[in-house]
Amino acid sequence: SRRHRSRAPRRRDSSAMNDLRNPALVGLCDDELDTRIKFHRGVYSKYCGTALPHNTLFHITPARFFHSRLPIGDVGIQAYVSEDFHHVGAVEAFFTPEKLLDWANKHMAEQEGYFYVMQLNPEEMGEKQHYAAEEDAKETGRVLIVGPVGVEAISRVYVASRELNNSRTGKFTDVAPPAVLSGLRPRDTAGDDEAGHEKK
Repeated sequence: SRRHRSRAPRRRDSSAMNDLRNPALVGLCDDELDTRIKFHRGVYSKYCGTALPHNTLFHITPARFFHSRLPIGDVGIQAYVSEDFHHVGAVEAFFTPEKLLDWANKHMAEQEGYFYVMQLNPEEMGEKQHYAAEEDAKETGRVLIVGPVGVEAISRVYVASRELNNSRTGKFTDVAPPAVLSGLRPRDTAGDDEAGHEKK
């Protein structure tokens, strides 16, 4: 009889998430995210530095939906659009993480699963992309990005922290960019079932 030699599973390239155009990029499954965020919430970063570009915008999206859009750019879907783009007619974003946090808890806290925050750089948007502030933008911090968001404008992607189940359920507690860590070690998750507000 013919013997079948089992193959060891292929390891994911640890740098794969650094190129959203990578044709082999399929995103991170929940199990990988569950392990990753015990060390760090960062998923993708275009730059090595942590300084925020001028007029940075913040957008939140279910991680599974973001994965369904990959790869973004030359070899895949040409640009990112949000899950409700066809209803809203634009990509909703916010001037500050604080305003995004308020909005996310009002509209998305009942949804289960991991969420990504996308840090967007308006200066990298193409000619067909622009954003417009609403009349109450000073109060809500909400703006509408007209047109799909090109991959060049996506500066960073990271996991939003939530109260329960290792950030899978409950209120959002932290949607600000995580600090870049020089030495990674598991973070203390003892307070995840409480309203933890510490940066992770």
